[in-house]
Amino acid sequence: MITEQEISIDGAVRAMKESNIGAIVTFIGVVRVEEGLKGMEVEVKDNAQAELEQLRRDAVDTFDIEAVEIIHRRGLLDVGDNIVAILVGAKHRTDAFRACEYLIDLLRINEAIKLKELR
Repeated sequence: MITEQEISIDGAVRAMKESNIGAIVTFIGVVRVEEGLKGMEVEVKDNAQAELEQLRRDAVDTFDIEAVEIIHRRGLLDVGDNIVAILVGAKHRTDAFRACEYLIDLLRINEAIKLKELR
């Protein structure tokens, strides 16, 4: 999901809890505090939502997981704001961790979403 709103991590975790999920792994990317950094601009191309959906399907097809949620912000963000949240639910933690790392790595090289530091 692409959003301009703050990401509700608690809400996303609650929505993912199901009886067959024994582990939920989360990754939260945050605009870091860095000297001279005033914030970040997140540019999202028209095909970004479809790209995120494809990443989700790839992870489900590749790993033994039950659920995936990718929430990415767009627009101008301040230092400390959440940029992205990736949640992976699986029966076992090993599969959830592996899938989450896989998604983070692919999201970093995806060209549908660009991060620009504001200095």
